[in-house]
Amino acid sequence: MMKWNQWTILVLIGWLPLSVQSDTIEGMLDGEPREWFVLSQGRDSNASFVEVGDQRQIIITGFVEPDQRDAYEGLSISLTVEDNQLIDAHVVQLIGSTTVPPLYTSEGGSVTVTLTQLEQQGSHIHIAGRVEGVLALQTAQDDAPSRAEGIDIDVQFDVNAYRAAF
Repeated sequence: MMKWNQWTILVLIGWLPLSVQSDTIEGMLDGEPREWFVLSQGRDSNASFVEVGDQRQIIITGFVEPDQRDAYEGLSISLTVEDNQLIDAHVVQLIGSTTVPPLYTSEGGSVTVTLTQLEQQGSHIHIAGRVEGVLALQTAQDDAPSRAEGIDIDVQFDVNAYRAAF
């Protein structure tokens, strides 16, 4: 039979949030300080990677709210790494709640992504770096992104990504 303090612990655990952020992306977006939360619950994380041949494709998604996976104004950083060297990167800043334009994108912009740390241990990667430059505005799916209507970005990330399990 359970004692009263064991029941108290079970009740308190039930009040804990299901999603716990462990990592953030922070810096400046369009001249304003911003922070995005990379939500995770164990290995169910919004920072994940897959291995494709010799490459690791890493996707980091940050959310504005610390406890909700709502795409509104989310920031997504997609990285391709080979031999611990960054070979490709794409960055998208959502304007609304969907992943279709209008949105800001590194395609058509002038964005530099640098990695300051990349360390893999089994199914876990610790990755840190910086995104800086200008994200271009894409107003419609068929329109080319416009750098003239872009926004400045200068953010740092330091996150833990987990191998995606299918």
